[in-house]
Amino acid sequence: MLYIYGLTVIMRKIILLFLLVSGFSFSQILEPVKWVTSVEKISNLEYTIVLTANIDTSWHLYSQQVPENGPLPTIFIFTSSSNYTLVGDTTEEKGHVVYEKVFDMKIKYFDTKAIFKQRIKKRNNSPLKIIGEIEYMSCNSEKCVPGYDDFEIAL
Repeated sequence: MLYIYGLTVIMRKIILLFLLVSGFSFSQILEPVKWVTSVEKISNLEYTIVLTANIDTSWHLYSQQVPENGPLPTIFIFTSSSNYTLVGDTTEEKGHVVYEKVFDMKIKYFDTKAIFKQRIKKRNNSPLKIIGEIEYMSCNSEKCVPGYDDFEIAL
């Protein structure tokens, strides 16, 4: 009887170990949007920060402007600095405006790739780091996932 009980405990441990290993190997964090940053020099003091979203097949990324009660918009947060100023708002490409059944409204989104640009003006010629965050939501036909990325660009 003791032998059977001992075997049951060992079997439970083996099954638990199997479930843990299986869970770790099959679970993955969804990251359907990958961000790349670059800089376009306009003059010695003016630059355009280019934030490019590469979007996985069958996924889409929402615009910066979405209707109330819709999905989370794409938001760019630039850390304040006395070394530069933002010139205007962050711009985005045309994208697609479609009716989203889930939200019961027309919404602008991007698929495959989206390019956002923010112009900045340095206050002096010293080296500069632009630091910021991107908050966004991406969806496919089955689910939506919020996303968050940091960026740092040296000029």
